[in-house]
Amino acid sequence: MAEGQSGVPVRWLLGQRPLDLHLVAGGRGVDAEITFVVTSELRTPGDWLAGGEAVLTTGITLPADAAGRRQYIRDLHESGAAAVGFGVGLTHDAVPAELVAAAEECGLALFTVPLPTPFVAVARTVIDRIAELQYEAVISASRAQPRLTRAMLGGGRRR
Repeated sequence: MAEGQSGVPVRWLLGQRPLDLHLVAGGRGVDAEITFVVTSELRTPGDWLAGGEAVLTTGITLPADAAGRRQYIRDLHESGAAAVGFGVGLTHDAVPAELVAAAEECGLALFTVPLPTPFVAVARTVIDRIAELQYEAVISASRAQPRLTRAMLGGGRRR
């Protein structure tokens, strides 16, 4: 993985066509890095986050009032969530307008997850990509090691 990179950008995840994810708000947040994917139907999932998560929900336990729904998104943003994936077609046919407005205001990427796309497929896609990036970093380091060893044994880099 590139130095400083510990996850995959939301933008990358949205580009994975087989998942059929669609950004509905928070376009400023598409460069945030997802380090893990969690599914939560808790009223306050932010209390359980470490930061960098894509939080997937169907909205079963969303507050009934508009203010509570806006606060739900603000809490996730303040907890360091990288994005919110909202499963549509089960509890809600569309992402509630209050979530869209709040995500746009705070710049938290909010995307839809269609009913045919299992949440586990989203999680697996992210996990596999992070593992791939980590493997690439190990391979890159192992290729550099012989050059570093030769340079060290030879008294440093020759000019």
